[in-house]
Amino acid sequence: MSVGLPLTIPNSFARTARWFGSGEAVVDSATRLTYAELDLLSRRAAVLFASLGAAAREPLALLCPPSAIYLVAWLGAVRLGALPMALHTRESAATLAAVCRKMGPRLLVYDASMENLAAGIAAAYPQLGACIEALSALPPRRSGTFAAAASIPGDLEDERPDVTLVRPAENDPAVIVLSSGTTSVPKGVVHTHRSFIENARTNLYLYQGLSPRDRSVVPLSTAFIGCYNGWLPFLNAGGCTIFMEHFDLGDLVRCVSKERATHVFLTPTLWRRLLNSDQQGAGFGSVRLIGFAAEPMDAPTLKRLRETISPNAVQMYGSTETGAAGTCISAEEMIGDRLVSVGRPLLNGDLRVVVPGGGPADEVPAGEVGEILISSPSLASGIWRDPEATAASFIVAGDKRWWRSRDLGRLDAGGYLYLEGRRDDMIISGGINIMPARVEEVLLAHRGVAECAVVGVPDPEWGERVQAFIVRADPALDTNMLELHVRASELSPYQRPRAFTFVAELPRTSTNKVLRRALREAAVRAVANADNPSTQSQSTGSK
Repeated sequence: MSVGLPLTIPNSFARTARWFGSGEAVVDSATRLTYAELDLLSRRAAVLFASLGAAAREPLALLCPPSAIYLVAWLGAVRLGALPMALHTRESAATLAAVCRKMGPRLLVYDASMENLAAGIAAAYPQLGACIEALSALPPRRSGTFAAAASIPGDLEDERPDVTLVRPAENDPAVIVLSSGTTSVPKGVVHTHRSFIENARTNLYLYQGLSPRDRSVVPLSTAFIGCYNGWLPFLNAGGCTIFMEHFDLGDLVRCVSKERATHVFLTPTLWRRLLNSDQQGAGFGSVRLIGFAAEPMDAPTLKRLRETISPNAVQMYGSTETGAAGTCISAEEMIGDRLVSVGRPLLNGDLRVVVPGGGPADEVPAGEVGEILISSPSLASGIWRDPEATAASFIVAGDKRWWRSRDLGRLDAGGYLYLEGRRDDMIISGGINIMPARVEEVLLAHRGVAECAVVGVPDPEWGERVQAFIVRADPALDTNMLELHVRASELSPYQRPRAFTFVAELPRTSTNKVLRRALREAAVRAVANADNPSTQSQSTGSK
């Protein structure tokens, strides 16, 4: 006997649109849509997509910045039963065409400002049945040689909104989210309707409750799981999402102030840039909660955030595979040594710290570093068309599914989790394990350091030695100043960097994570050039 509607995205949105129809659902720099308007436009989008060949259970590619029309297209795809797949807008046409060949979409919705990129994808991936132009606030860049099959929202006026839409089951696939790729084409992480609704509900707990009065600023790429976490819970609760088509610190501050935003979530890197800018915390008076994820937060930045922006902060840890954050910690818990903890499992979630490569039964003692496993109702169902990758990423033990993170961490006596970096990022010097996060936290405590990353490079005596790459906040910062700083810190001698390389910026993946492999390769090349007399006169470009 059924006791309620299935946990699906269409059912959830239909409820929100019914009860909060006159409330603002989504805002960008040019458009404001109520829930009733978003309901109508997304229904029409579903009908349009179907007429152009989109089908249930098949990917539908979206090449869009964060915008109201993006949400119309995304929701239209889901209500049709297609699987929206947001592409990374900063990737090349060749890379995105490779993604499409791997995933198999027959329809591409592209922002009119990105026509050249869309044309490049279509040329390299002729299996696309149709391309649809979407008009956001960004100025169109039309070449006159690329013909779209339709334009939204303009062509939506001709579509009947009363066509019966699909009724997916809870465990049907709903969304494909691309993970970051470093050496190959990104994989497609598949979330079901239930896992995405559980994602929204879990984030209600994370955000300490949401109401239709709450408003979230989302400047992150639509391809990131962090973007979904910025708007999906608000859509579920009848709140408002404020999309920013591109990220700019000044625009962010003005947007928060103008729209009276209550929630702002950024990566630690973006928070550091804000704190090191002229903007600081001006205009954040309406904000009741700030948060961060995607990379470890250092104690000095967190302290400045709570003093300058908001004392009410949450830190979370998760991934594309976990959907919602796997763990979180609130401001009240961020005291003492737990200032840099990522907390404990979220609602109905679980975690283990185990022997690397082991299962949930292979736990290591509190305080010891091991691999992090996460279990959660918002876990993805698998990797699109890749059973081997699915088996490598998810394991089943008893009645639980676990995500194998390949991240290193440790638990304290109270069950709070601390990140210690990736398994591949661990530095082994003289047989001793060195975690980059601890060294980076010390370096970031120096006011002259804006960003940094620590890697291990080959050493003939010790196996590996520590090298730091530094982005300066103070142009006067030099190696001697940093050496004095680390000697005065609590770092043991074997943990201290043996070399400092100053760079304009750190290389990052499409999801804004530091690309340490590129740094290690740069360090090895620099050593090789230094050892080769024929190249010593050449600049490495790193200092």
